Amino acid sequence: MTAQLHDARRATPQGIGPLRRAVIALAARGGASDRQRQDIALAVSEALTNAVEHAYAGHDRPGPVAVHAALYDSALEVLVTDDGVGLPPPTLHPATGLGLSIIARAADRLELSDAMPGTRVRMTFAIG
Repeated sequence: MTAQLHDARRATPQGIGPLRRAVIALAARGGASDRQRQDIALAVSEALTNAVEHAYAGHDRPGPVAVHAALYDSALEVLVTDDGVGLPPPTLHPATGLGLSIIARAADRLELSDAMPGTRVRMTFAIG
């Protein structure tokens, strides 16, 4: 591992930009191309937006959303976490999960887990 990032904000729309920019800066330090940084920005934005929109539904105030990222030899691993309601049950509605399909196309690997409480979205991107 050559560099790491750990940052957390309230799960609000205003927190998305700073967290995304921090991840992109780390990717750039690792030698990610312009195209790779665009894909990473898209996937991270989608994961953060999902947390903002869904993690704290029914709560009086949004809780935290955190980003943990690490550079390895030729990969960037990004973990987006929240302490919210967890993953929703599967649905048959086609509009549900569009953000996750965008992430899956942009990332080389995607793992979702229900952390009870909260959700963990782990994305891996080949870079360099």
